[in-house]
Amino acid sequence: MIDTMKLPENIKAYFQRQGRIGAAKRMEVVSPERRSEVARTAAIARWAKRNAQVKRDTEIKGAVTAKGAKKK
Repeated sequence: MIDTMKLPENIKAYFQRQGRIGAAKRMEVVSPERRSEVARTAAIARWAKRNAQVKRDTEIKGAVTAKGAKKK
């Protein structure tokens, strides 16, 4: 979805419902192997996003200032 679009909440909800319906219909005609592949790809993307956030948080907490003291 484009973040810059300013749509009323009821319109956003409508498009979300339509998207879910479309995804469900696509999955009805897709083979079990392809569904598994799609699910695996989605899971990898979710975990990568989570791991990147944890890494950023850890780097910020352990950052060292120019004088050599750890930030609090």
